[in-house]
Amino acid sequence: MKSWLIVAALLGMQGAPAWAVLPVKPGAAPAQHPIIGKWTWTRSTNKCTEVYDYRPDGTLYVVSGAEQSTTKYQIAGKPDAHGFYELKGRLVKTNGLRDCSDSPPGGPAKPYTLYIIFHHSEPQYLACQSAGLDHCFGPLTRVRP
Repeated sequence: MKSWLIVAALLGMQGAPAWAVLPVKPGAAPAQHPIIGKWTWTRSTNKCTEVYDYRPDGTLYVVSGAEQSTTKYQIAGKPDAHGFYELKGRLVKTNGLRDCSDSPPGGPAKPYTLYIIFHHSEPQYLACQSAGLDHCFGPLTRVRP
């Protein structure tokens, strides 16, 4: 079963995924991007929760298990034709402790690219390895203040 179907089943959706384009005004200030704010998700395999805090200055703070990290990121101001926002990031600082994936701390950080797609009616998004729903994690849910 494709991962988006699993996510769709978890969200109670039938058939086609409900992930769609959220409007972002052309030339919008970064503070108006739908990614800005805190998001969380809990891994089903080990019940470990991660929190992602996207700041308008292009800084992302992540708490994942015992790890705390800072990443610099850039995200497209508008989605592609399929609703995906390209996000490019690079880890700049970590406390070096184990994260929720229970992986040992890594070596030098390499740039990475993710493709973000927002749910059309829920404050959620998926983070995908490519601009498709085959290799994604989430859904991440917005943390309300």
